[in-house]
Amino acid sequence: MKKLASILLCSLLGALAASTALAAGDPGAQITRPPGYQPKAGDVALGEKLFNDTKLSTNGMSCASCHANHGAFQVSFAKPYPHTVAMARDQFGRKTVHLDEMVQGCMVMPMAAKPLPWDSKELAALTAYTASLQKTFKPSK
Repeated sequence: MKKLASILLCSLLGALAASTALAAGDPGAQITRPPGYQPKAGDVALGEKLFNDTKLSTNGMSCASCHANHGAFQVSFAKPYPHTVAMARDQFGRKTVHLDEMVQGCMVMPMAAKPLPWDSKELAALTAYTASLQKTFKPSK
């Protein structure tokens, strides 16, 4: 029941943030890798700390607000990236995303923050930590 409530809350907050981003133009542009971008290795321990840090958002959320104990990850999270993610498709118009782009999507919606700089250690760390979570994720049947 808690997982369902978490999914519903995150979906509602994401939809609210989406209406704001759509009014500002192409929401997918802000989460799309820039030309020539090369992902860098990230510090998993720093990523775990950031995953739980509400200071990354403007609304008091952290990544863990939706994703604690694998909460709100959909079945597609078990697939190798890039792949289709419903939130990225529905709210950003992106057919497929890389994991770092999905991290950026969560920064923008539902965390209501600006995307992290693409060359930042924070983005690399959050991506590395999220990739570590993906390795232990088992979709519900």
